[in-house]
Amino acid sequence: MVYIPNQEFQNWGLTVKNTPSYTFIAKTRVGVQNLIKWAAKPEVNKRVRVAGFRHTWGDFYAADGEIIVILLPLLTTISLPSILVVDKNSDLQGITVFEKDGQNYARIAAGTTNDQFRQWCYDKRTVALPLNVIMIEITYGGSNAPVCHGAGITTSTLSDLVAEVEYVDPKGEIRTVSDPAELRAASGCFGLLGVVLSITLRVDKMQKALLTPQKVPVALAIPPPPNYDVPAWIDMSQYSQQQLDEAQKKFEETVEKQYYVEWFWFPFQDNVWVNVWTRADITTAQWLDPYPSNFQAALQWLEGFFAEVINNWAPFQRLPGWLQAFIFGTIGMLQMPDVPDTNHPITTYVSEALHFRRGIQNMRCLDSEWEIPIPAPKPGSGKPRDYTVIQRAWWDGITSFYNNLATCPMRVTLEMRLTGSSNVIMAPQQHNDYGTCSIEVLTTLNPTEQEWKDYKQQVVDMWSKYTDASGKPLNIRPHWAKEWQGLNVRNKDVIKYLQEDAYPNEIKEFVDTLSSITSKRGSSLAESRQRFSNPLLEQLIFKT
Repeated sequence: MVYIPNQEFQNWGLTVKNTPSYTFIAKTRVGVQNLIKWAAKPEVNKRVRVAGFRHTWGDFYAADGEIIVILLPLLTTISLPSILVVDKNSDLQGITVFEKDGQNYARIAAGTTNDQFRQWCYDKRTVALPLNVIMIEITYGGSNAPVCHGAGITTSTLSDLVAEVEYVDPKGEIRTVSDPAELRAASGCFGLLGVVLSITLRVDKMQKALLTPQKVPVALAIPPPPNYDVPAWIDMSQYSQQQLDEAQKKFEETVEKQYYVEWFWFPFQDNVWVNVWTRADITTAQWLDPYPSNFQAALQWLEGFFAEVINNWAPFQRLPGWLQAFIFGTIGMLQMPDVPDTNHPITTYVSEALHFRRGIQNMRCLDSEWEIPIPAPKPGSGKPRDYTVIQRAWWDGITSFYNNLATCPMRVTLEMRLTGSSNVIMAPQQHNDYGTCSIEVLTTLNPTEQEWKDYKQQVVDMWSKYTDASGKPLNIRPHWAKEWQGLNVRNKDVIKYLQEDAYPNEIKEFVDTLSSITSKRGSSLAESRQRFSNPLLEQLIFKT
């Protein structure tokens, strides 16, 4: 296979930079096997890590002097604007759908992108994933390894959909894991088992999505919780208590009745963009238009590209932070669709609705996301969950923005999605029986590193104060693929917090399960660590 020695590596968000000894561009399964066997030779003895679109902000990649494997054409992963390329000669891209015992499955090669599968679903109109990330520029191997998720209180993570993982072990042999107990570790194992060749996902029969996104006043989209000190920038005097009560009822109904829901607040905007849709059955004779249309998708692709150009334009970078945030906030809100009449929804396939925005890859950004457990309902409330934590997390995000107007570190958006619990051992959603509030702050690369770090810390400090009804702190956890390194949680370094508070039992269970998986298949966890681990994983998982 093609390889490049000593090429500098950078991830998409430019938060990770190193120089592996070799960058390999893999196209065949046997090539991956041979590479692992070569890397294991005593005279070589290098660790191997894989990168898809490099869209993980954390340091999960190969270290200096080690080996990184690319499953896509190299220019696709390093160039902006991004051009998605399908390599028809690659064993590591492709889709096979089959049915077994009444369940539909999709075996997806690890280097397959979301856009490839989205297009396949649109062309075939037979099956679709029940959840996914928004971006189309991401590989399935890359989204499953750090336990990514979609949106909707009844959904879980992508790793929970995995029915089989196929990978190359430290001896260069192809192995599979399909046992449900073992999959709890293998489906989201950060690449520690080996180089994943394919994952088999449970998929649903194709349905249509009825989208009714709306632009709703900030105070009514998600009403502030009782006695909340709303920022002075938001005029609450224009709303009666009856309006707020009605908005509260609608918010709760949206959470419970809509299949998919997420909220976006752009800096300085009077409205929140609420993206909601539900599912409905579809007949095979019914043909629906893509969404966005091909023209809209091309336009969004260009918008992302021009946003990146503007961000890197020296005159724009000299503008004060608040003005940069205002410009992007205003443009961001203008771009979002609005369906005021819910009786006339946008109708498309579920696979299209999952990827409602294109061209995101073309504008680099920074992103810190935390998963906050939704507590049990208050006794006697008659509600399925405690909504006040969701509301407080959202409003604390808005408040943190207005508390930092001098520098305005958050210049893109505040976004929140809700998901259910998870069965995956290292999933941030595990044990969240009443759901998970997935909330994130995003910015451009223009704030200084210290401004952004201080802001992330302020937000985490606010979100980490939440407790359940008994006063017990909620077990907040970071999204593994986003920015969390270098922060402190409840007066502890985040690594120590994750080991001692967030995952004290899970890390041990995870290690024990990986050890069992490897030993049953003719190798050992020690060999896997020697071949596939990296400094961050060694510190986080194995030095507890």
